[in-house]
Amino acid sequence: MTTKTKEIRIAVSMTNSHLFNTGLGEFENSIAKRLSKRAPELKEKYGIQLYFIVKPCQIGAYGDDVKYVSIGSNMRTLINFPLLHNIKKLVLPHFDLLHWTNQFLKFRVKLAPLQLMTVHDVNFLHNEIGTLHKSKKLWLTSRRLNRATHYGYISNFTKNDVEANFRLGNKPGRVIYNGVTNLNTKSQDEYDNILSGMNLPKSFLFHISRWSRKKNVHLLVQMMKYLPGETLVIAGSAGKKYVEFLNNLVKSKGIKNVIFVGKVSTGQKAALLSRSKAMMFPSLSEGFGLPVVEAMCFGKPSFITRLTSLPEVGGKLEYYFDSLTPSDMAKKVEKGLADFSSDPVGKGEKLKERAAKFNWDKTVDDYINYYLDILGIEKK
Repeated sequence: MTTKTKEIRIAVSMTNSHLFNTGLGEFENSIAKRLSKRAPELKEKYGIQLYFIVKPCQIGAYGDDVKYVSIGSNMRTLINFPLLHNIKKLVLPHFDLLHWTNQFLKFRVKLAPLQLMTVHDVNFLHNEIGTLHKSKKLWLTSRRLNRATHYGYISNFTKNDVEANFRLGNKPGRVIYNGVTNLNTKSQDEYDNILSGMNLPKSFLFHISRWSRKKNVHLLVQMMKYLPGETLVIAGSAGKKYVEFLNNLVKSKGIKNVIFVGKVSTGQKAALLSRSKAMMFPSLSEGFGLPVVEAMCFGKPSFITRLTSLPEVGGKLEYYFDSLTPSDMAKKVEKGLADFSSDPVGKGEKLKERAAKFNWDKTVDDYINYYLDILGIEKK
């Protein structure tokens, strides 16, 4: 008579996986696709059953080899209800390991004895926000972080930032870099066709983000006054007040060489990257810096700050703003573009090689190895 091996349950939160055009959505969707492909192997080798915690609209989205736990409004109410703990234990699913894929968890119940949390950043510590607001975020973030037993960080900077500002005890953590989806998959003619209706110059400087003061989009606009021979294309979106501020800035300064294209599709973003001379990304705080790596995939340099995680991602191949005065920024861009043009093919290939290190398959391999280590399972 054979004894049935106990199923080991690992749940992974994918409640943002339906938000394809957001950073968290791309992170969760990218690892979900790859984890689901590895699910049969994990079950056969280790007796591990993967569960994805998803919104109802994502049930079945990643195939039949993973099981799904739907978190609708009724389930969320039950999870967060302050009473009825014994009833919760009977009704709610239980897992051996729960992987929260971001630090913004809103569930007030323990669904597993072992809980891994991926921490993307604590950039509010470096942004210009009020003291009361920052204190509230510190308290809330600390409360959420302390629910985890293990941590994953998307950069060494994030790891050091968290450990310096929060009391985590001796709970283990490791750095697992994000991957990047290489959008460089079409010919230049195909990309030019995508941009044919946008009335853009043949080449330009490029910026894409959720526009805000911490991204320093307003400084890029002012910088263009000192680069009359260049054009800056800015993609993305922002709140109404910041959009109005940028538009007024362009008008008041008489700046003619800035083009706002607003939100763009993934295909349009790729086409814009293909035609760009360089990525302009003078952000004050990043947990990773995805636009910089996306530009690398096209062999395009980035002009970035030396702040937070950007030097870690950019390495020695990128160009750094040592001053955020618009006139100084313009001088750096002129000098950097001249340097890059001295060997665009060779320098571009080095950027592509660096981009290849940020690979989603490796990211998922690293998480699976972390799962096994946390559970005390020897890798086969």
